[in-house]
Amino acid sequence: MTNPYIKTALPGPNARAMLARDVSVASPSYPRDYPFVMSHGRGTEVWDVDGNRFLDFVAGIAVCSTGHAHPRVVNAIKAAADKFLHVSSDYWHENMTRLTERLAEVAPMGEPVMSFLCQSGTESVEGAIKLARYVTAVRDSSASSAASTDARWGRSRSRRASTRSRRASRRRCPA
Repeated sequence: MTNPYIKTALPGPNARAMLARDVSVASPSYPRDYPFVMSHGRGTEVWDVDGNRFLDFVAGIAVCSTGHAHPRVVNAIKAAADKFLHVSSDYWHENMTRLTERLAEVAPMGEPVMSFLCQSGTESVEGAIKLARYVTAVRDSSASSAASTDARWGRSRSRRASTRSRRASRRRCPA
């Protein structure tokens, strides 16, 4: 059976060349499960550096899954970049406060809520552990039970210490 969207054997020659370059200069702590080297994406589709076309089932890692290059998202990013590119959550800004207000408005709990905004599963679980320790006054590692068994939520040491999801991480970086 042939597939009109797959132009080369996988990974293709350009992807293999990138992987070979990467192995000596990038940290082995990145748990990469598949030899996919992205060229670009549009909507729910992605293309590798060899011109092979795929449906993207992982576009939501560390982001809201809006697809690739959606015009409204691109315009929102451009408008935000005109003001500033980054500010730590150690400081306040209008968009962050406005977002947490909106989340509080639509929260289905029927009581006042607070939000913890973060950029990754690692931050969210570590934030939950810190909050559990704060609320319960527990100061030892037993609060790490907030982590899920067999979860995949980041690359941090505490993630690896509190879940059994280590296989992919250990393949390249056994520490």
